[in-house]
Amino acid sequence: MAIRSGIFLVAGLMSILFRKQFNNFKNHMLEKFHMKNRIKDERKVYFYMGIVYILISIILVVFSITH
Repeated sequence: MAIRSGIFLVAGLMSILFRKQFNNFKNHMLEKFHMKNRIKDERKVYFYMGIVYILISIILVVFSITH
């Protein structure tokens, strides 16, 4: 469980800290696949997703400590 919680913690921190780069990469890939109509700014979504990942990480740590 500790390894899973670490993975979620790293994913959450990365999606919060590097949300602009994630958004740019997603938009670049959409351009490559000729889906320009789906390009939009989703930096706020990456922030919320990071918070959810960090919460999952905390829940997994608490669960692994109690069992």
